[in-house]
Amino acid sequence: MPRLKVLLNEAGEVVGTAPAVVTSSGENGPQDVSFVARPGQRVVEVTVDAGTAALDPEGLHQAIQEMDI
Repeated sequence: MPRLKVLLNEAGEVVGTAPAVVTSSGENGPQDVSFVARPGQRVVEVTVDAGTAALDPEGLHQAIQEMDI
């Protein structure tokens, strides 16, 4: 099941998502993704099913919001 990093704002709303594990596209490609949370924001990691991970960004954010993280 896919793991995602999720950036939440101070109200707990999803601001952004990224895969927790990134497959490098070459020798110098990125090995992971990180968010830098601003004051009041936080980063969490969640596991979702493949169907949820395949949603468009708006649908994905809504599905994660409903997870009550």
